Amino acid sequence: MELLDKVKKLLEEKNILLTGGGGVGKSYLTVELISSLRGETKQVVVLGSTGVSAVNVNGHTIHSFFCFGISSNLEEMKKNDKYTKNRVKELNKILYTADLIVIDEISMVSSDLMDMILYRLKSGSFDGRLLFVGDFFQLPPVKSRSASNSLFGNQEFAFESSAWEYFDPYVVELTRTKRTQDEEFFHILNRIRRGELDNEVGHYLEGLREHLHVRDENPTILYGRNKEADIVNLQRLEELKSEPVLLKAKEKVHFQSLHVKRIETWKKNLPVPSELTLKVGASVLFCTNKWGLYYNGERGEVIKLDEEEVVVEKANGKVVKAKRAEYTLSESITLNDKIEEKPLVTLEQFPLKLAYAITIHKSQGMSIDSLVCNIDNIFEKSQFYVAISRAKNPKQLLLDYSYNNFPNHLRKCIQVSPKVREFYDTTKVDRIEEDTLF
Repeated sequence: MELLDKVKKLLEEKNILLTGGGGVGKSYLTVELISSLRGETKQVVVLGSTGVSAVNVNGHTIHSFFCFGISSNLEEMKKNDKYTKNRVKELNKILYTADLIVIDEISMVSSDLMDMILYRLKSGSFDGRLLFVGDFFQLPPVKSRSASNSLFGNQEFAFESSAWEYFDPYVVELTRTKRTQDEEFFHILNRIRRGELDNEVGHYLEGLREHLHVRDENPTILYGRNKEADIVNLQRLEELKSEPVLLKAKEKVHFQSLHVKRIETWKKNLPVPSELTLKVGASVLFCTNKWGLYYNGERGEVIKLDEEEVVVEKANGKVVKAKRAEYTLSESITLNDKIEEKPLVTLEQFPLKLAYAITIHKSQGMSIDSLVCNIDNIFEKSQFYVAISRAKNPKQLLLDYSYNNFPNHLRKCIQVSPKVREFYDTTKVDRIEEDTLF
C-alpha cells in the first residue's frame, strides 16, 4: 500500500489531481483512500461531475451538493441563492466540517463550474483538501449555454479557471495498466488517448477489423447509442426458449415530498435497470465489483433465478449466487460535528444487465473479455478511446465499422483538444509506474 500511503501523505499539505488513462486503477485507489480516511474518522465528501459518475463513486452530483441548481456561472448562482438560503446555510456547515472533498470525472467539470466551486468553498470556510480524479484526455465538459456569451468564452476546461490556479493541485498520474497484459495494445491505447494517429496506429486498428472470430464467441457489443444496444439485447433474449422472468427493483422513498423528476433522473443514472428481464441461459454482465466474487464487466450465464437470487456461472466455470445490491440517493447533513448521509430513496436490484450489447457510456469502468466495438455512431472526442480501452485482450477485440471511409472516420474519432495535450506536456507530473497498490 505504498501508493495509498503516499497519496495520504501528500493530502496533508496539498490538493491533488489523480489522473491516468483507462484501466490504470484511479477508481480503485480512490475507493481505498476514502475507506482508509473514513476509518481514521476523517470527514470525506464524495462528488461526481455527472449523475453516472456520482452513482459510480457512491456520492452526490456537484450541482446537487453545492446547491447550484440550474446555474451555469457565478452570476446566475448568486441570483438563485436567494431562493435556497436554508440549503446553502446547511451546505456551509458541511464545508466547515469536511476534511476532504473528492471530485470524480474532473474532465467534465467546466472552467465556470470550478469558479463556482471555489466561491462556495470560500463562503463555507472550507479548510480541508481537494482530490480531483479523472483524465482530461477523456470526456470533455458540456459547454454551457452562457459560455459563448462570456468574456472568457474560450475557457473550457477546469484547469483553465482561476480556481484551478488557486487550488494548485499536485498532479499524480498512474501509468501502469491493470486491465490488459498486452504491452503493444497498451502502447497503442496511450497514443490514441493523446490523439495520435499515424501509420503505426492506423495499421494496428485496421488489424482489429480482421478479428472476425470474436463474433463466434458470444461477445459483448459496444454501441454509441442506446437504440442499437436495446435492439440486440431484445433479439438475443427472445432467441432463448426458456421462460422470461421480470425482476422489478424494490424501491423505498423515505421522503414523500421528494420531486419525482429527481428520483427518475437518479434511477436513469444507475448501472442497473429498474426492471430487469432475464431467462435461464441468458448472458449477463456484472455491473459492480464485489471482492472475491465478480468484477465490473465480468460475464456469465444465468443457470437459475428467482426473486431472491440469480445464480450465474462465470466464464471460468465458477458459480456465483448474486443477491440484490442496494443503491441509495441521499443528501449530506451535519450531526454532532460529523457529516452524515440522510437517505432519500433506496433501491434494491440485482447488479446485472444483459451482456449481448451495451452503450459506451454505460461501459465506463468495465473490463470486458470478448468485445466487439461498433464505431458507426462514434463522433465525440475520446469516445473511441473509452470504447476500445474496455478490452482486456486485443485478440478478443473486433473493431466493427459498416462503411468504406475507415481512415477518415478514425481521423474524426481520434482527436483531443490541443489545450489538454499542452496541459499534460507543461504541467509538472508525478508519474507512478511501480505496481505498489495492487
